Amino acid sequence: MRAVIFDLGRVLIDYNHDASLDAVAALSQVTPAEIRAHFQAIAAATGIGELDAEQIHRYFVEQAGVPDDFGRFIEAFGAGLTRNEAALSYAVELQQRPGVTVGVISNINQAHILWLDAHLPELAQLDLVMMSSEVGMAKPDPAIYELALELLNLPAGQAIFVDDLTPNVIAAQGLGMAGIVHASWETTRPALEAWLVQPV
Repeated sequence: MRAVIFDLGRVLIDYNHDASLDAVAALSQVTPAEIRAHFQAIAAATGIGELDAEQIHRYFVEQAGVPDDFGRFIEAFGAGLTRNEAALSYAVELQQRPGVTVGVISNINQAHILWLDAHLPELAQLDLVMMSSEVGMAKPDPAIYELALELLNLPAGQAIFVDDLTPNVIAAQGLGMAGIVHASWETTRPALEAWLVQPV
């Protein structure tokens, strides 16, 4: 068995961080620059689940005058997230191959997880979906990769990690996993296929 483990943002889905914050700013009583500063102040805490979706909303209500309408806030906060149809189809196709298991490790806050729940039914078809805000740790902490391997019951040498951020891939490689720094599917997909046919 081999495991292909993907990042989500800018790999299996498209993510424009500025678009999300601009949409929140449009609801608020402060400038886009102030919204960015407010988010930066809580980004680390949201990423490891110290603030849940309701608490993130409440923070922006109190700090930026966002309306007290949770659904409207979540819609704005997810404005920068869009499906990558080809990438998602490929992940599902890999999962269906004999001898291949597919997982996801994502640094993601619980407000964005609500968007995933509504828009990414494909995640239910994968063998592992690990969200940083649900497990209380984030890439590139080696512990998050170790937990993924433990849950998949595979040694590091039988897994490959694909992420658009080099430090996250380096951390996985430090544990013995193979790694691909994703820039485009034109290069990532052939590299993955080549790894899959290498002798174990």
